[in-house]
Amino acid sequence: MSINIKESKKIVFSYKVINTAVDKRWDEFVINHPQGSIYHHSAWGNVLESTYGHIPFYVGLERDGSDRLEGIVPFSLIDSKFTGKRLVSLPFTSYCDPLVSESQLENIIHFAFEHNPGVDYIELKVIEKVKFAPVIFERESFYVNHIIDLNKDLDQIFKSFHNKCIRKRIIKAENNNMKFRVIEKEEELKEFYKLHIMVRRKHGLPPHPYAFFANMWKHLNPNFLFAPVVEYQGEIIAAAIVLKFKNTYHFEYCASDQKFFKLSPVHKLTWGIIKTAFRAGVRFVDLGRSSLKNRSLIEFKERWSAK
Repeated sequence: MSINIKESKKIVFSYKVINTAVDKRWDEFVINHPQGSIYHHSAWGNVLESTYGHIPFYVGLERDGSDRLEGIVPFSLIDSKFTGKRLVSLPFTSYCDPLVSESQLENIIHFAFEHNPGVDYIELKVIEKVKFAPVIFERESFYVNHIIDLNKDLDQIFKSFHNKCIRKRIIKAENNNMKFRVIEKEEELKEFYKLHIMVRRKHGLPPHPYAFFANMWKHLNPNFLFAPVVEYQGEIIAAAIVLKFKNTYHFEYCASDQKFFKLSPVHKLTWGIIKTAFRAGVRFVDLGRSSLKNRSLIEFKERWSAK
């Protein structure tokens, strides 16, 4: 009788909690993985921990006999009197797909529950629906992310925009004597924050704490962040926070002064970000997350030829 050694040999994996401050394998894995994003990177975890005190619980997958990481799933442990004790991958993040196979993800979820007694539930933010979700997960909420593909020349990109709602307003904005620039000092970040407070109040939402953006500046700038603004007559009237990682710019936070709406400062700002990304050789601009219930926001992004 013959035995196929290769087929009969079982590959054994181990799950380990990774301290990203000292274990450099984590960020190396994120950088080298095709789906590795700024949200998986330890720098983003540092922003969340510094701002909100969420305890990182970063799980790495190792093949026995090797010290190389084969997969990762980052979590933040959140203990709130309003929402209970839970693990989230990751809070204040548009998406953060587990960088493991679905079979390994199920094991990691069990590992996470075992190492965090008292956790009520786990929340995952994934781009693609997990196939085994009906077995494990009880609820789903649906959002979409809109991506602009920059794999064409700048003139083609411009022509792909909606004529009346986008192109004409960009042209109008270009003629309104506004200036697009990138801030260089944290002090100017406070100008963005003033606009952020105005926009959140308009929509009946509490603003993020200033520390959230200050910690982005501290942990992400300049390698993974830039903050563009639009000025009019020496006043900042629109501003954004853009995260940058590998081949994608993430247009995450945007705010503008509604008094200057007719000048189209947001169009000036968005077009400036797209041009900056294009000239930097970036492939995609991610316009961020939208609820499927927010049809007006989805339509606005689609008019920028975002898919």
